[in-house]
Amino acid sequence: MLWKPYRLRKSQQFQEIIGAGQKVSNRNFSIFLTRNKLDNCQFGISTPQKIVKKAVDRNYYKRQIRHMLISHLQKYNESCQIDNSHLHYNLIIILRSPYLENDFTTNQESLYKLLFFAYRKFNNNIWREEKVTH
Repeated sequence: MLWKPYRLRKSQQFQEIIGAGQKVSNRNFSIFLTRNKLDNCQFGISTPQKIVKKAVDRNYYKRQIRHMLISHLQKYNESCQIDNSHLHYNLIIILRSPYLENDFTTNQESLYKLLFFAYRKFNNNIWREEKVTH
């Protein structure tokens, strides 16, 4: 489970970030992000009902994305942790339909690449880019 200080859960929070945030996308994900004034990043995950009909399946994909985020946060201990050393963001990660066609590892690499791109684009070097080996 994503730790409480890192979660966005309320519909109003999602709408504010989507309405006012910057958007970056790739084939599998869309990410909306805004800077926050907190001491840590916050994440929200959305799986559209239009793409995945059953709630059980939507929750499964959300758990997968949550696992990707947690493993990334644990791998880079300093990344998005609670401190004042760098800027922090609110991120909404929205699943897109091609996600369902790929395996977990491909989707994970796709998410990491998009996060790296988003942080580079918005002048923040929180997440280190690692070389992806194929």
